[in-house]
Amino acid sequence: MLKTILQWLYWYPFRTFAQTLSFRYLYGIGKVSGIILSHFFAGKKRLFRQELERNFSGSLPGLDPDKTIQNTFINKLQTELEVLIFPRLNSANIASVIKYRGLEHLDTALSKGKGVMLLFSHFGANQMIMPAIGYKGYTMNQLSAPPMVWVEKLPHKKFSMIEKKALSIRWEHELSLPVKHINIFGSLKDALLCLKRNEILGIAIDGGGGKERIEVDFLGRKALFSTGALEIAVRTGCAVLPVFMVRDKKGFNTIIFPGDLKRTLLSQKFLDEQNEQRNGQPLEMIMLPNDLWSKESGYRTLSRAGKGMSSIFSMALSVSLWVT
Repeated sequence: MLKTILQWLYWYPFRTFAQTLSFRYLYGIGKVSGIILSHFFAGKKRLFRQELERNFSGSLPGLDPDKTIQNTFINKLQTELEVLIFPRLNSANIASVIKYRGLEHLDTALSKGKGVMLLFSHFGANQMIMPAIGYKGYTMNQLSAPPMVWVEKLPHKKFSMIEKKALSIRWEHELSLPVKHINIFGSLKDALLCLKRNEILGIAIDGGGGKERIEVDFLGRKALFSTGALEIAVRTGCAVLPVFMVRDKKGFNTIIFPGDLKRTLLSQKFLDEQNEQRNGQPLEMIMLPNDLWSKESGYRTLSRAGKGMSSIFSMALSVSLWVT
């Protein structure tokens, strides 16, 4: 009962209140809430610490595990609060929320006339990529799943009435963004057509769509990634740009375009070899700009952690980065 009441308060009166706040105050609420919650979820904190030790032990000078774990909760809260303000975002205020770095790489890719695939993972505030691109004047399409679909896709999970309503509200907010949503569980025809029109298509490389999986090296272990994005790139010849949304200590984001992905990875021969071997050369799609990856004062935080390594989904590991 208490959980239901809290969810109702969040999605109704608090949602209305949040839309009246300045972005600075909203991110401040997220930070304070994250700090408070980090003291109550001992189980999650234990999983986060295990993943930190397993993946980054000794490889990140100056890493403070306790601070990193706390930042994980803060990042999660601020990311969730951003959903509440999607309807407030527009072309006039987007620059006050998001900074741009490497945008010239996107313009160069579009100049080739074959469309651009923006490839990202569930890394930090990945949903903010949609307004960051759309409100900058670009035509943005996104392969995604309506939140309500998880009621059907996760039959083992029981959704309460307020949880179902929350999924519906979340979808309404996502629909307010300047992007055309293409259902990842449906036909990919629209995805191919938008690239043919030289538009932008966003795809989460660690998403749940597609039928085939490739085993790749990921943080020193093996993970399974969908081949869907690669297959679209091979079929269309579009440019492929990795993109990252990096959050600073105040909560604001910077969208980063490191540059075009190596074309040697985007070939049918490469796909065939990977499907046959299942343990071939590493797939270099999960990468960070070198200056961020080597930044000793930066915090790498785990936005999700789980048990097992049978796939990228069971591992549920995503890296988000805080910069000073």
